[in-house]
Amino acid sequence: MKRNWIVLLGTTVIIIGMLMWGFSQTRINQIPEVSSSDILDNSTSNEASSQENSEIPTMASRSSSLNTYTVKEYEGHIGVFYNNESTPYQEIDVDVASLPQADQVLLKDGIRVTDVDRLNSIIEDYES
Repeated sequence: MKRNWIVLLGTTVIIIGMLMWGFSQTRINQIPEVSSSDILDNSTSNEASSQENSEIPTMASRSSSLNTYTVKEYEGHIGVFYNNESTPYQEIDVDVASLPQADQVLLKDGIRVTDVDRLNSIIEDYES
């Protein structure tokens, strides 16, 4: 009987691990690939938000042909837009009104990034 419980527990752990791995692969595949790692300048007169980068952009005059992602308010929650599309390719179920004022202003203006890792970081910050 004890052996059956150990086998059941081991199987459960393996299944949970496979589900977590599959979820992480799905998240990675949702985001189109981008070759650039620049972050476009997005400034505001308000105090720094948890989403702002304190570094000064070194290549602010890059070509406008770069693929960009914009994280901004969409119908009261957060939408992720790809290359200035009018509808988001991903929506995040976070009520913008529940966020700090500085984040609300940033999301109203839109947080523009060209780096997928930075985009994932912003999404994770808002989802947590």
